Amino acid sequence: MRRKKSISLLALFLALAALAVPAPLQAAGPRNIIVFFEFREVTGGVDAALETVFNRMLGPSDQLIIQSPARLYGFSPQTLARPKTELIAMMHEKLRGDISQAAQNYQQVTKDLEIAVRNLEGFVMPSGVPEAGGMGGGRETRDLSELFNGYRQGLDNLAVLRKVNEAALRQLAGAFRGQKGENHIIVLFEREFRPVPRREALNILGDMPKFAFQANELFTIGNLKEPFDGAALAEFFKEVPLKLHFVYVTGKTTSATGNLLENSGDVYSAFSKAARATGGVCETTAEPADGLKAVMKAWKDEK
Repeated sequence: MRRKKSISLLALFLALAALAVPAPLQAAGPRNIIVFFEFREVTGGVDAALETVFNRMLGPSDQLIIQSPARLYGFSPQTLARPKTELIAMMHEKLRGDISQAAQNYQQVTKDLEIAVRNLEGFVMPSGVPEAGGMGGGRETRDLSELFNGYRQGLDNLAVLRKVNEAALRQLAGAFRGQKGENHIIVLFEREFRPVPRREALNILGDMPKFAFQANELFTIGNLKEPFDGAALAEFFKEVPLKLHFVYVTGKTTSATGNLLENSGDVYSAFSKAARATGGVCETTAEPADGLKAVMKAWKDEK
């Protein structure tokens, strides 16, 4: 969750209204469900997740809110009475627009990091890097310190976009208080990567005493500082009470390849701790729909 979310309690209470749409999954009482779609691009996995939510997850008396990277969507009984194929198509279009809009700044910062990486590689491997991207000013006008600082600035810009709004999460959880039935927040989070120099360039930097430590710190170690206190947030959730379920979506590639470094270990660490502490599901999967199915299985097993 990188974009700050402004949550209106009034909007939440209006959205958390009784639904009357039959669905295969049955529960002893109603479930109040909020699903976060935290993605950088719309893929077939998002479509399959929407189909799972509407066709398989919702029970006849459950309540639903969907949170995109840009806004919140509540569903009235009248809306949910419409054909499910229509609802899925509607939310696909809304998520496509919201995800694309929210990702614009993120993609620009990522491109800036890619240029910074090419500049670093061009400095230490001038004959091994294509001219595209270039040095932007000639090697004699820049030293490695300036190039490292440029990359650090890009990371700072990225951190601003990735900030998790813990206050909004607490506000959202508070809206569940007094609601009849079980309360669940499901976070579908797409794994993030950032560009780093190629191994050949890292080996050269590692042989430079002045820059070896910086290179190791910036290009081989992912984010370690958790964006919020997962244990404290879990205690707040348990008081509501509600369960947090965290689905970490890796995509079809399960490991970093090429010149990329996984950049979302901090989010995984915090949310996985909170999910386990509330008794929720923590699932790492290539497809978000499989994570939703794991949540549904846990619900079934609890009966």
